[in-house]
Amino acid sequence: MLDAVILTGLTLGAIVLGLLFIMALLSPLEALTWWAGWTSHAPSPGKLSEEVREEIEAQADRRREVGARPRFYLVYLTAIGGVSAEELSYRERVFLETLTEALPEAVIISDVYPFSVTNNPLTGERMLGWLWRKIHEKRKTITGGILATFIFARNLFNVAVSADPRYGPINNAGVAREIAKSLYRHDYPLAGDIPVVIMGWSGGGQIAVGVAPFLCLGLDAPIYVVSIGGVLTDDPGIAFVEHLWHLQGDKDHFHLISDILFPGRWPFIKNSAWNRFKRAGKMTVITPGPMSHTGKGDYFDSNAILPNGQTFVERTVEIIRDAVRTIQPPPPTSIEEELEELLGRGA
Repeated sequence: MLDAVILTGLTLGAIVLGLLFIMALLSPLEALTWWAGWTSHAPSPGKLSEEVREEIEAQADRRREVGARPRFYLVYLTAIGGVSAEELSYRERVFLETLTEALPEAVIISDVYPFSVTNNPLTGERMLGWLWRKIHEKRKTITGGILATFIFARNLFNVAVSADPRYGPINNAGVAREIAKSLYRHDYPLAGDIPVVIMGWSGGGQIAVGVAPFLCLGLDAPIYVVSIGGVLTDDPGIAFVEHLWHLQGDKDHFHLISDILFPGRWPFIKNSAWNRFKRAGKMTVITPGPMSHTGKGDYFDSNAILPNGQTFVERTVEIIRDAVRTIQPPPPTSIEEELEELLGRGA
């Protein structure tokens, strides 16, 4: 009987490892098929259409009516446990609501799923969407916890694709395109003169750095990054970030993965983009307290309390608020001048 149990365990283990290996091999496929134009969300030309030109003018009209602009836009990217930008965890929703109250001068966006080049939820319209939906439904049950490992693994492989010098630029270009589309949906001015903050939790931190070059050049805007326990690789895209704030809890040791696996982060590789960025004084590492990476006692825990009486989520919000408020807004320009310049670019 014992031999049968051991044999069954080994067989299941081999099957799981085999599935994970196949997932790893296929992980770049979504980005590559999108880039090749083999999906319904293929890349489109950048020339301004008449529809876009009308939207530019409509945005300008709305801004004239309001009479003021946000100080900066902040885009939140979820962690590797996420299946959709619309189905954030309760802790994340509380965090974003608290942050919105703390930063009334900002536009906070959370409708981009960072592990898809087309912002397609894992449970959305895709070949295995039905399977991911079933796993997501069962993840809170006793047996579902094991199945949920496949969600973490799938998104973790996507983070690896983002960091890969072969496939990363394609993947990051797609995600950056979706972020830009979301910014424009939220009335971001096409002049790109308002700072953009990309805030990523866990694997979302790497995506935030990966998309920085495309957003910086595409929007012609200053890009900042907030990493909440982010698993940051040695992505050269960090050179396009104005400043990076990295929150690192005392009980969060996931950063060791990046420290070990990515040579560009090794201290003696002095000319890597990562180490040049650090020497330039553009990175601030902040220790918010005894916070873990995820789950009970993480950065968004509203029940865990610090000695000063703050909850963990309140402390996280306070740090982010104080950090991003150091961003200097650009000198104001007239809406008429901006409109004329934008329409001239698309001629």
